Amino acid sequence: MKTPDIKKIDLLLQYILAVAGRDDDAWNRELGMIHLIKHAYLADLSYAERNKGETYTGLSWKFHHFGPWSVKLYHRIEPALLAIGARQRMIPNPRDEKDFARWSIEDDHLIEELEDQLDLVVIGSVQQSVRRFGSDTKSLLNFVYQTRPMLMAAPEELLGFTPPESIDSDSGQLEVADSSKGLTARQQKKRKEKILALKKRIAERLDSEIKETKIPPTPPRYDDVFFEGVENLNSMMTQPMSPMELSAHIAGDMWKSKARFDEDVS
Repeated sequence: MKTPDIKKIDLLLQYILAVAGRDDDAWNRELGMIHLIKHAYLADLSYAERNKGETYTGLSWKFHHFGPWSVKLYHRIEPALLAIGARQRMIPNPRDEKDFARWSIEDDHLIEELEDQLDLVVIGSVQQSVRRFGSDTKSLLNFVYQTRPMLMAAPEELLGFTPPESIDSDSGQLEVADSSKGLTARQQKKRKEKILALKKRIAERLDSEIKETKIPPTPPRYDDVFFEGVENLNSMMTQPMSPMELSAHIAGDMWKSKARFDEDVS
């Protein structure tokens, strides 16, 4: 594993937030620590799949609590985002004395500046994951937990990014392209055209997925059957349920079970 590249880490965090700032939904424009880290992980994973397991940032990722975690990345969030003038909103944490932050910025010019310094695979990954999940913590975590490095690791282990086999452009993944460093004006123009085409393809793919999975909601029926059922349920409750705390114990060998990562094992 190579040494973490602070410049690339900062660029990645800044780009993730800048892309979120383009969302039509104001709620999704604000990202917290957990969103920034998980989107960065997905970008590193996409890059590693095309570069023999080498991550873009050079970070070592660990399976820790809520999925992929990097201490170095966590400590770069505040300085990286403050450097681009991002807004920080502190929200009280009802479970802890320590408040947590939400970050946001809207700057289209900044996006273009950052794209000139990033690899196209990273750009494509961020565009795809941020538009798909944004600040939807539940969906983002669920997706991240299903990625191969997470399925192959146990808690507190380092994640392995070496792909099982090479990924080609016909697999539905994003194409590999060089960064803009050292390119001529003509090559820069072609690269920008590729970025625009990449964004369009991602938008069309996500729009198609949304249309295919969107199910119209069924309106509730507040009729006699409904109210009779509620009354029966209430009559069965002789005593109110008391709050309780439960814990689940997971066998250590479960994390290495083929059932977690082998599709042929049911």
